Amino acid sequence: MNLRIAILLAGCTAAGALAGCSGGGPDPATVSGAVKVNGAPVANGTIAFAPADGTGAPATGDIKNGRYEVRTTAGKKVVQVSVPVVSGKHKAHVGPDAPWVEVTSESLPDKYHSKSELTFEVKAGSNTKDWDLTVKK
Repeated sequence: MNLRIAILLAGCTAAGALAGCSGGGPDPATVSGAVKVNGAPVANGTIAFAPADGTGAPATGDIKNGRYEVRTTAGKKVVQVSVPVVSGKHKAHVGPDAPWVEVTSESLPDKYHSKSELTFEVKAGSNTKDWDLTVKK
């Protein structure tokens, strides 16, 4: 009888420990939506949700055909959007058969990426947030 109780207690303790491993941290969340620049959907880019308090790594995702989806955690986030464009080409190396390599540059102002002013309060579970960014031409 004592052995059965010990096994039952060990099983309950292990189950509780496993359940505890997934708890205690920030709640999981998903953010999805549309990204537009001057009203036009972004063809290709990236979006990142970084913890506003600076602790932890950002969660990033691709923007394709104006849409994105990112898995992150609940909490206040600083949002960074990057939309690179081809700004030129150069040879990959010296030589007559050297392939051409595209050079890209950021099309958005710093306030949307490296010095982002965008924030979003991510709630646990599913979130929807559309971004319509304005860039002066």
